[in-house]
Amino acid sequence: MSFLELLKDQGVDYTVRPDGTVDVDGDVILSKMNFTKIPVKFGIVKGYFGCSANQLTSLEGCPEEVEGGFYCRENQLTSLEGCPRKVRGHFDCSENQLTSLEGCSKEVEEGFFDCSNNQLTSLEGGPEKVGLDFYCHNNQLTSLQGAPEKVGRWFDCSHNQLTSLEGSPDEVKGNFDCSFNNLTSLIGCPEEVEGGFYCEGNPVKFTKEDIELAKQGKAPLGLPLSFVLMKNKEKEAMRKKK
Repeated sequence: MSFLELLKDQGVDYTVRPDGTVDVDGDVILSKMNFTKIPVKFGIVKGYFGCSANQLTSLEGCPEEVEGGFYCRENQLTSLEGCPRKVRGHFDCSENQLTSLEGCSKEVEEGFFDCSNNQLTSLEGGPEKVGLDFYCHNNQLTSLQGAPEKVGRWFDCSHNQLTSLEGSPDEVKGNFDCSFNNLTSLIGCPEEVEGGFYCEGNPVKFTKEDIELAKQGKAPLGLPLSFVLMKNKEKEAMRKKK
C-alpha cells in the first residue's frame, strides 16, 4: 500500500497538485511510524501535523503552512530547515539534537513554542512572536538574544548556562523562569512580568527588590547589580585581612 493509499484508508481528505504536493483538509498523523524521512511533499495542512517520535534527521517534505499545531519532537533533528513557514497553533520541536533555530517559523500565532531539551546555544532565528508559552529550558544557552519581544504567557529559560538576561522579551504575560543558570545580575530581564518571577538556583540569591530594580534596568544606587556584588566581595575580603 502506498502512503497516499494509507491516507485514504485512514479517511484523510487530500488533494494532489500537478507537481505532486499534497494538501490536506484535516489532520496528518505520522508519529511513531519509524519514518527516517517525510514520505511525500506536503503543502497546506488545515489541521495539525504530527511527525513526532520517529527517526527523522530532516524536515524536508513538511507542510508549507499548518493551520493547527506542528509537532516534530523526539526525533534526531539538528536543524529546523524545511519546517512550515507559518504555524497557527503549537510548535513543538523539543527533545531533538537542535543546535540552531535557523529556518524556524517566524510567527506562532495562537500556540506555544517548545524548543526545550536540545543543544541550543542561541535563540537566534527563532520565532519573533509567540501567542502563548515559550519554552527553551534544558539547553546550553549563554544568551537570550533572539528571543521574541512579546510572549503571550509563560517564558521558561531555566536550566541553561545564562550569565545575562539581555535579550529577554520586553513583555511576558505569564510567568518568567530563569532559575538554575549562572546569573549574578537580573539586568536585562523583562520590564513587565504579569505572573511569577522565578530566579532561584543561581550563584546569587536574588531578593524581590533586586527583581523590581532589574525591571527598571538598574540596581541599588543606579549601578548594575553585578558591579555592586563585586564591590561587596572586595569589601568582605578587606575585612578578613584586617
